Amino acid sequence: MDPQSQNEIGVVVVGLGRAGIVRVRDLKAKNGCLTLKGVVSRRKNEDEEVPQLSLEEALDRTDVKAVIISTEPALHEEYIRLALEKGKHVLVEYPLALTAATARELFQSAEDKGLILYEENIALLVEGFLAVKEKSKLVDLKQASYSLAGSYNGWIEDFEGSGLPFVCGISGIQIMLSLFGDLLVKGGKIDHQENGYMAQASLETQKGRPITLTLARSKDTKRIKQEIYEFEDGDVLDPSKIVQKSSKPGLFMQDLENFEKIVGKGKLPDECKWLSIRGLEIAEQIHSFF
Repeated sequence: MDPQSQNEIGVVVVGLGRAGIVRVRDLKAKNGCLTLKGVVSRRKNEDEEVPQLSLEEALDRTDVKAVIISTEPALHEEYIRLALEKGKHVLVEYPLALTAATARELFQSAEDKGLILYEENIALLVEGFLAVKEKSKLVDLKQASYSLAGSYNGWIEDFEGSGLPFVCGISGIQIMLSLFGDLLVKGGKIDHQENGYMAQASLETQKGRPITLTLARSKDTKRIKQEIYEFEDGDVLDPSKIVQKSSKPGLFMQDLENFEKIVGKGKLPDECKWLSIRGLEIAEQIHSFF
């Protein structure tokens, strides 16, 4: 038997939105142990090479060892629970869950079953982030700001189903946690406007350095992301000006490779779990000011 087939990890992608389509593309191109077995989606699958399955069919298949959940956040908890109950490893797009308590419960369930539950955040893989992380190891931060503006997409504006802004936009919190360690929440507010909203959070590092997060959504708004990091030595870093190395795989492909390695080792790194849970705790603290 081919050694690779012995180590094969059959994967089904659940959800064919933008992220799900990229997952399918990368799995088809990948040469490692992860092997695409099918997709689950309300949309019709246009790729005739990839079987379209019901969720029940996918989870009942013995050759499916892992599930990638690329749906809207409102469905994450339900689908994670179903996958874990069927003995499948899970990669889920952020946010893993809508509350910290739920995230803790899901991680515990995965650990009890000897399974991996892994949350995507490709923002932690970009060259700009990595450059800021290296700088932060050498020089103290003076202040930082993070802002993300974008349009409604059909679910992100649904606070009840998809979580308040800093839950469905948890990536920014996780970036700051990964860069500077645990954070203190000093305040938060949300301004509801005619065609959207603007949410802001004031955080501090353990050394009292201020961090401002801003999330804005409205109809027909172009996506704009900006991060600025000012350090005590006078350096100011703008990650968007640091070019991604062309020799590296795409960000979602790197994320798949990380997931594959973690499944192979059989243990989720402590930092991954901490970022997921602590990020949600901070989001909840921010929202308590709304």
